[in-house]
Amino acid sequence: MALYIPVSTRRRNAALVAIATLLAGLLVGFLIGRTSAVTAEEAARDVRSKGDTLGTRIEALSIEYKQAIDGGADSIQAGVLDALDLVLADTDALVGEAPWIGPGQVTALHDAISAVRTAATDKVPVTDFENVSAVTAKTIRDTFGVAT
Repeated sequence: MALYIPVSTRRRNAALVAIATLLAGLLVGFLIGRTSAVTAEEAARDVRSKGDTLGTRIEALSIEYKQAIDGGADSIQAGVLDALDLVLADTDALVGEAPWIGPGQVTALHDAISAVRTAATDKVPVTDFENVSAVTAKTIRDTFGVAT
């Protein structure tokens, strides 16, 4: 024998199940979103870390420059200038991740990197190149907020 359940009761039960399912889905989605979202602090920490790496890459060019000047396997073009092009591209990409950096700071970054390029192209003494590289690395780190 079948039980008779009124239509109004079936509709109410269906609506309650739909509402409960919707609320459960919203709660699960909210919790997953909160745990997987990148906070502003995490994003800034990532930018600072990448800025520090860019500074280190600029400083490392001194080794390549010295080897090129001493007649090593790489030329200034292959060892320094090509690497400098990559650093510039990575710097521009990192500026895109750091909305707090203004146009004046971007210009200062480009000028500093251009100074390294000019020093390499002019084949300045190694100590002068190291000094220019150190100043540029400091500019990069300061711009991206790397604590020294």
